[in-house]
Amino acid sequence: MSKPTSEIIDQMPPADPEAERWVIGSIIMRPSVLDELSFLAAADFCDETLAAVFGALVDMHRRSEPINVAMLGRHFGTDDWVVQIAEIVHAVPHSQDAVYCGRIVKRVAKFRELREIGLTLAGNAHRAEGEPEEVLECVETELAGIKLSAGDGEPVTLANAAAEAIIRIDEIQQRGKSAGLPTGLPSFDLDQGGLFPGELTILAARTGLGKTSLALQVAAHNAQRGRLVYFASLEMSASELSLRLACGESGVSNRLVRTGQLNRDNTTALSAALARQSTANLDIHDRAALTVAAIRREIRKRVKRGLRLAIVDYLQLVQPEDRRLHREQQVAGIVRSLKETAREYDVPILCLCQLNRAADTDDVPRLSQLRESGAIEQDADVVLLLSKHKPTIDEPHNSTLTIAKNRNGETGPLRLDWDGPTTRFSCPDTAPKWREFSEYER
Repeated sequence: MSKPTSEIIDQMPPADPEAERWVIGSIIMRPSVLDELSFLAAADFCDETLAAVFGALVDMHRRSEPINVAMLGRHFGTDDWVVQIAEIVHAVPHSQDAVYCGRIVKRVAKFRELREIGLTLAGNAHRAEGEPEEVLECVETELAGIKLSAGDGEPVTLANAAAEAIIRIDEIQQRGKSAGLPTGLPSFDLDQGGLFPGELTILAARTGLGKTSLALQVAAHNAQRGRLVYFASLEMSASELSLRLACGESGVSNRLVRTGQLNRDNTTALSAALARQSTANLDIHDRAALTVAAIRREIRKRVKRGLRLAIVDYLQLVQPEDRRLHREQQVAGIVRSLKETAREYDVPILCLCQLNRAADTDDVPRLSQLRESGAIEQDADVVLLLSKHKPTIDEPHNSTLTIAKNRNGETGPLRLDWDGPTTRFSCPDTAPKWREFSEYER
């Protein structure tokens, strides 16, 4: 039976003093072992003295200074604990176990972090201050920051990276199609390969140009084919999105719905489109004040169910974790967290974004017009800019999707046709019907 919280509070936090001493003694005996202990930090030591010593050893090693007990005494300017350190060194028979002991220290440190988070949660729950959802989001954000593997982030050799790349190529060849997730827009899927797992794609436009409609269209294309999609809607309700999708699929003008001018044929077509939505694998999260922590939580839940795509509509409405920061820093933090979430759970995230007013005066929008933060351009893997296009004889389309940034591919404009009444995009039928695309449609 687990112990009551009051008993846990009264106990000392978990620690392994012997492992901590062995790490310090091993480093002094063989300073080069520090290169193998890059996963360890001074904060991982429970003993404050040993934590200070470890920090000093790291600093001395970084500056290529000689490491021994005498130099440590000079570093701290006192000999009070030099005898203690010397005893630790003599108690370590050999330094070969330094990494093993270091991992023990790291593991126990993680348990202390988890303990602190648990005690904080218990305290907040006992005081019953604020909203339960806010407390939960704070705890989940802290938990997400704890790396559960001591080896996370360690460098890999180019040979190992090449081996993984070969496996990915083989998998793509066996599938006979791109590793990306299809959008349902033939020209984009054939040219770019779709949306890729682990990547953050930004879809930006000025207000009223159809970015929500395009994102919803991509979501429906996949959800109707059995792929689980999560749609975080901070601006429109789930029923509004459902109706917009039904209008697009049925060909019934949204204006007729809003003005109550539907005839029998319109009603029948809409009813059939809405009925088809019952089989779509699409989860809509329509909350006006979502944080990245809340979005991450919903994504994490659905990854276990085979989540294939996450969409956020839109960036500037996502609530920042720290409201005290400057707005540019808030947006930068949101973008960075979304990118980390895409990589952590290996799913593509499509995040909608506003362009600033300068885009109203330009025929072709630019990356510099992304609203409120240059970090959007910096951290995103792909940036798509949606804009109007004045039809001409040579270019009869009325909309352009510009791939303004592509970390792993080419950039340039793609032609689209926008149908305002049904709020739906389509591609000019100029691309060949390749086998890869036909498989996308299944």
